[in-house]
Amino acid sequence: MRSDSPHIAAPYLTDLFTELDARLPNGQYRIPSLVSTPRGTLLAIINGRMHRRDVTPNIIYLRRSVDDGATWSDAVPILSDPNNATEYGGAPIVDPVSGAITYVHTKYVFGSHGCGGCVQWGTRSVDDGLTWSTPQPLNVSGSPANETYGGALASGVTLKNGAHAGRMLVALRGDCCGQERTSFVIYSDDRGASWRGGQKISLLPRYGGGWTECQVAELQNGSVLLTSRNAFDTTSGQGPRMFARSDDGGVSWAANWSAYDLPDPYCEGSLLSDPKAGTLLFGNPSHAGHRLNFSVHRSADGGRTWPRATVVYAGDAAYSDMAFTRNGSVAVLFERGFGGDPYKWVSFGVLPVPQ
Repeated sequence: MRSDSPHIAAPYLTDLFTELDARLPNGQYRIPSLVSTPRGTLLAIINGRMHRRDVTPNIIYLRRSVDDGATWSDAVPILSDPNNATEYGGAPIVDPVSGAITYVHTKYVFGSHGCGGCVQWGTRSVDDGLTWSTPQPLNVSGSPANETYGGALASGVTLKNGAHAGRMLVALRGDCCGQERTSFVIYSDDRGASWRGGQKISLLPRYGGGWTECQVAELQNGSVLLTSRNAFDTTSGQGPRMFARSDDGGVSWAANWSAYDLPDPYCEGSLLSDPKAGTLLFGNPSHAGHRLNFSVHRSADGGRTWPRATVVYAGDAAYSDMAFTRNGSVAVLFERGFGGDPYKWVSFGVLPVPQ
């Protein structure tokens, strides 16, 4: 727990997905995504893994809420090929103009070949998540083009301010098959019709902390902030939670740093911004050594410092995503458990914006 005595939110939690249910008798649900559509509908997306390990066939499930999380629809599959190991990455991104939601994901056919690059695909909904199109390869150009050694997770962002307002961005990573551990974005200026790859973030320092699982948010002036789990340990000379800022919409990176005041057990963390208020929120298992104490932190200086935190759940917890509800509250979706196992449930809760 933080030394500055964080506020304890203790919201009512709804378990949206439970391991070993009838759909996954030998598996578990991992890697949550959460977005809010222009109509205010919350979409909770999860990887349904057939087995309790990273490399396994899985199905991507969706639940919808039209009342800020008070009730939820039954889980339905939006990617239902159990031979596709899509756990390597997927992230929804909302176009606030058309209302369309694109789920950007990798397509790696389980057992088809050895370690190699994963092609980016997209499936799209134009009816608030009720139905989804047949997945198609994304039209990605530039470096790193249409393959990545890793993938997306959590959710993407569409910029609201600055010279690149309207640009859609999804954060990706390259961290397997012996590749350089790096993070970057792909971005679209035509509402998802075509995409380009931005610059890879180099090691920080050059032979130190490695960039990996990441998410982006928008700063008040339209700049882009990316946060990444540190792929290495403290011997890298960097903290477990790293940040980078882009002033050209993800094309290149102007600065990067570690946030040493964020306790983090080298785990994925979620990033959410209110560009109008100039506020950033970061959700993670807030503990230096173990995946527990899920908390939401607040920054008012572009992610340089994080002086305030709200504890949502003090027990075992891991990956997460966040979104705003229609009244401006913070909705969280995170992996939760007990007894040293943080993956028993994927739980939803709502809390006020930390002050």
